[in-house]
Amino acid sequence: MLAAGLLLVGCGDLTDDLNPSDKDQRPAVTAGSSGYMPGQLAPDFALQTSVAGEFQLSDYLSGGSQASDAVVLYFTMWCPICLAHSDHMYNEVIPQFRGRGSVVYALVDYVSGSVAVARAAETANGYAGSEFVTLVDAGQAVMDQFNAAMGTVVVIAPDATIVINEDYRNGEALTESLDGLLP
Repeated sequence: MLAAGLLLVGCGDLTDDLNPSDKDQRPAVTAGSSGYMPGQLAPDFALQTSVAGEFQLSDYLSGGSQASDAVVLYFTMWCPICLAHSDHMYNEVIPQFRGRGSVVYALVDYVSGSVAVARAAETANGYAGSEFVTLVDAGQAVMDQFNAAMGTVVVIAPDATIVINEDYRNGEALTESLDGLLP
């Protein structure tokens, strides 16, 4: 008990972690600022796809060559949890929004390190030719840009505003955000 008390005293303001809350404790966002938090504007990025094409975020936003009503990024490392989330998204969430505007669903592979390995992982896990486009974040720059981790889902509105950036969990936040964005 004494050791635990000394540990907490030595860690500064760590005690706030001992009182969990359902309140969002992230700092306030400045309107129009660029960043990774909901309400901020998503910075543009370009990544290779698993089929050796290029994905430029701005192409899928308002004014882009392939403007969409929403862009969904799901950060995957092809582990069982990530696959359970992407399967849920594919089988439960995506079907709800077919025919309700244009949505780009992207799996962001940040662990494979190359287009060839990402393509092999995409194929082995049954996503080749699916509604998902697999993006290869070989240097993890986009993962860092969105402060993402395994299982993070980011929804970006056509004006580049980040609607959600959080752990996938059960898909409810994704469903609610798409419901609010799509016609």
